Amino acid sequence: MAEESQFLTFMGIRVHYTVALPEAPLKHRVLLLCSPLMTTFHWRKLLPELSELGCLAVAADLPGFGRSDCTSEVPQSHDMRANMLWGILDEVDRETGAPMSLWHLVGHGSACATLLRMVNQYPDSVRTQVMINPLFEMDLPAKNRKALIDTYNQTVQSQSAFNAFIAQYSVQPLDAYVLDRMRRPLLRQGARENFVRMLSQIRALPDDRMGFCPTMALYGNRDPLMDSKAMIAMRRYLPDAEMHALKSAGHFPMETHSKALRDYLRGWIRWNNGTA
Repeated sequence: MAEESQFLTFMGIRVHYTVALPEAPLKHRVLLLCSPLMTTFHWRKLLPELSELGCLAVAADLPGFGRSDCTSEVPQSHDMRANMLWGILDEVDRETGAPMSLWHLVGHGSACATLLRMVNQYPDSVRTQVMINPLFEMDLPAKNRKALIDTYNQTVQSQSAFNAFIAQYSVQPLDAYVLDRMRRPLLRQGARENFVRMLSQIRALPDDRMGFCPTMALYGNRDPLMDSKAMIAMRRYLPDAEMHALKSAGHFPMETHSKALRDYLRGWIRWNNGTA
C-alpha cells in the first residue's frame, strides 16, 4: 500500500490530502474526510483493510485544518468546502485515468455536514456515504467570541489541558503520540480563528438530506457529543440510514475501535459493490 501526501490549491488556498493506492487490483474509491480535531494520520488503522478490498483511499484535511492552509481567508461554509473536496476527487480521477468515478464518502463528526453538501452537489458521483458520529447541529454554549477564543487558548496552549479535554470525548485513553498529532495543527497561526469561525457555521444546510444513495451511520454509544439532540438531528438528516451503535466507543473510534470500523466498512463496501 503506497501512501502519498499531496496539496491542491483553490483561490490561493492549499488543501492537504493523502492518496493510498491499494495492493489489490483497484475496485473502489473511498474519501475519508477529517473533522477539525483530526488529521489524515488518524485514518491510518483503516488503510490496510481498504487496501485489501482494492480501495483507492483519499484522506483529506478540511480547508483550514490539519496540514491544509489555515489563514483567515479560508472559507468555512459547507458549499465552499464541498467544492474544494470535489476538486480533489476530480484530480485523483484524472491522475488515475478514471473520470466520473463513483465514490464512497466517509466522514467524521462535524465534517459530516460537509459530506452531505457533497452528496447534494454531485449525487451521480456518489456510490454510498458513511457517517461516523455525525454532528449536523450542535447546542453550543452561549459564549461571545472573546470567551470562545479564551477557551481555545486555555485548552490548546497547555498539553495537560488538551489531554484532559480530549479524554472527555475519547472515553478510552489515547496514546501520547496520537494526542500530539491532534494538538500540533491547532497551534498554527490562524488555526484558532478558523476553529471559532467553523463553530459559527457548523449547522448543516436545511435542504441537505441523505439523498438517494445508500447511507450508514455509526456512532459511539458513550460519545458525550452524541446526546439526545444530536441523535434527533442524525435521524432527521439521515431518515433511511442503516444505523449501528459502537457500544463502548466515544468520539474517536478510528483510534479506539478501529477493528469494529474495519468490519463495518468491509461488509458495507462489499455489499454495495456486488463483490460480497
